[in-house]
Formats: sequence, structure tokens, C-alpha cells
Amino acid sequence: MNVDEVIRVGGAGNKVLQLIEGKASAYIFASPGCKKWDTCAPEAILHALSGKLTDIHGNSFQYHKDVKHVNSAGVLATLKNFDYYASRVPESVKKALIP
Repeated sequence: MNVDEVIRVGGAGNKVLQLIEGKASAYIFASPGCKKWDTCAPEAILHALSGKLTDIHGNSFQYHKDVKHVNSAGVLATLKNFDYYASRVPESVKKALIP
């Protein structure tokens, strides 16, 4: 699997919808700008469909009152083949995004 096309759409929910509709294979957000409220509902829906949404390192997000709101380690989501896409994230990106 190689990247054939980069689809640019706004919002974490819209990006996960692209996965569900089969328009995208992976959602990769290699930046610390996304917030917990951006990923909570999309993650629940993706999980219900056997998909996975984590930070760029593969760590699950926590959604309780004591966690920081920023997903400081980016976002990685897929409907299938999560391990493949996780293995394709460059180490330089992982080092730049600290959980």
C-alpha cells in the first residue's frame, strides 16, 4: 500500500467519515493541535465499526476530567490495517510529537 492521494478535509469527524465511507484509508494528523473534544465522538463511532483511533504512537486517548485537552501527540486512525499505517509513520514525526 502506497499513498496514492492526500485528501484535505476539515474536522476530525469529517476525516473519520472519509474512512467509514471508504474514501480514505488512514487519518494522520502529525501535529499537536487537535483537542479531545475533536476526537471523542469520532473515536467512539470508529471503534463501534472495529476501527481504531490513537495518538501517533499508538497510545489510546483518555477522556476523563483530569486529562489535558490537547492531543499533543497527534492522531492516527484507520478502519482497518492500523498496524500497517502505524509502522509507516516516520520516526522523525514520532520524536516531534511527545505524548
